[in-house]
Amino acid sequence: MSVTVYMFIIMEHDLPAAIEFYMKLGFTLKFHLKDQWAEMLADNIKIGLCYISQELPERRSGLVVQVENLVSFYETHKDTLSFIGEIKEKIHGMMVGVKDPGGNIVDLYQPTPEKVTELIK
Repeated sequence: MSVTVYMFIIMEHDLPAAIEFYMKLGFTLKFHLKDQWAEMLADNIKIGLCYISQELPERRSGLVVQVENLVSFYETHKDTLSFIGEIKEKIHGMMVGVKDPGGNIVDLYQPTPEKVTELIK
């Protein structure tokens, strides 16, 4: 039996703001049922944005979005997106969290394979 991930579903209290946020991350809007549901797509990853009326506490979504140039993306959007701290550099890459309009934390990631290669030498 094989398993295929169909989509990630994220609960949102403001669908239009969530759609705008995920479009800034490079996702494409596939469709939007007003005040109910939106489906976004990047490569083969689907994200369902599901409307809920109550506020939700801050939480990590588990979603990691690879960004080609994280420093540039951060500088471009630091005044319009809610980043969680500064970019952190690890041996495998750079990461920073960002809150979507519903309080879900999405991690942005830029791999740095050249650093891993240097470490192995």
